Amino acid sequence: MTVWEILKIEKTTDKRAIKRAYAKALKYTHPDDDPVAFQKLKESFDIALKYQEFDWDIDDFEPIVFSVADDEYNTDEQTVKKPQLQLEPLELEEKEPSFIEQLNVVFANFSERINIEVWRDLLQTDSSFSMDGYDSNKTYLANFIAENAMFLPKEIIKLAFEIYNLDEIVLNSFNERLAIKLRNAKNLPPFSFEALENLDEEARNTFIMTRYAAYNCLERRGIESHIKRAKIIFASDPDLELIDIISSTGKLNQAAILKRINQFIEKNPENPTARMYRLFLNQKMKNPINLDDLEYALLDTYFSVPKENEFFDDIIYHVDKNKLLGFIYFDLKQYSTAYSYLIKAADTSVKSVRDRIAFWLKLELKKEKETTKNKARIQDISTELSFYSIFAYELWYLKLRPKNVFSVLFSIAKVAILIMLLTSIFGEDLNFWRVFWILFFSMTIGVHLLFRKNIWIKYRDENREEYYRNKFANIK
Repeated sequence: MTVWEILKIEKTTDKRAIKRAYAKALKYTHPDDDPVAFQKLKESFDIALKYQEFDWDIDDFEPIVFSVADDEYNTDEQTVKKPQLQLEPLELEEKEPSFIEQLNVVFANFSERINIEVWRDLLQTDSSFSMDGYDSNKTYLANFIAENAMFLPKEIIKLAFEIYNLDEIVLNSFNERLAIKLRNAKNLPPFSFEALENLDEEARNTFIMTRYAAYNCLERRGIESHIKRAKIIFASDPDLELIDIISSTGKLNQAAILKRINQFIEKNPENPTARMYRLFLNQKMKNPINLDDLEYALLDTYFSVPKENEFFDDIIYHVDKNKLLGFIYFDLKQYSTAYSYLIKAADTSVKSVRDRIAFWLKLELKKEKETTKNKARIQDISTELSFYSIFAYELWYLKLRPKNVFSVLFSIAKVAILIMLLTSIFGEDLNFWRVFWILFFSMTIGVHLLFRKNIWIKYRDENREEYYRNKFANIK
């Protein structure tokens, strides 16, 4: 096979394209799983880079992955010269700084630290993916991000997770402390860093930590204290101003906060968090929704996950973004999109959330029964619907376990006998059967569901999370 076939790209002298192809191939070729394939991939990468470096004629050159033994018997003049040329770059590569050294150099230079293209080149460099160093580089990068995440832009953290698959460490690491720190790094707010470039290192680090403390604080007086300290260092940071505005929100001053948010957006029209929060306030105050705000709210934002204080009171300005977007899309009659957000809401047991999810699932169930009539799909929708509707749960329960029909009928019969006795005592002057059937249907259903409600809630809490974990794993 040629180098290009192994890298799965056309012949090129574009170094970045070669590195991208190599990085993509590495996702499916790991030294522990298939060392031979990994070695071939690495050789192809090295040869392609040398080919690019010496600028050989792309039409005349067709590099092949070869072994040292093959070279001894090769008499073709052209192929004899090329291995000799490969020796010189190898000598240069030995003098290159290691991946770890390069990473620390980039981090030390603030303008490079906040430049995602610099990080993209670093994380996709050939030395970072060397067969001997890949695992150690991945471990070092994971620990580096765990310790320094607060001082890195969110987009760079996401890039590192994507290229080096750091989620694998979060899910499977035996180092629980590292896994927790990496999980926290993924959930950091997407603060901006560009405005801080002219600060000296010590002042900048103090500002970054104080700004984060203000965001993380759940008590208004503490937030004001952190903001005051941060403004002494740097008063023109848009994120700090937005934290001050949003954290001032109370139950009685939403119109005043909306006015301040509007003023902030005039100065910072592309701030996703400000747009998301204006969307939240307008929805809460039943004002018309700005569809541009909705588009921005889909981006990475902060104040997007609900929080409680030490007294278990909801912090009003920490928005459940999934619930907010779900409700708005539902009102826009985009039910499928609304469903995709609502199932990720912080609390799906709330009736307003359950009713909207159930509405969409009933539409899907009806459509499936009228069109493809796929039994497995119908069963799956019925199962999911049983998490959001007690009536659907009862139907699912009886269909799934036919033998339970007798137990349900027995409980209904007991209630019916009780009602019959009551109506015979108190209903002598009335139409006995009319009174009986009215009371029978109302009380039987009511009493049955009353006793079944706790069973349904327990079933929902125990099975819902596992259902979606399996569902999304299958989709992935």
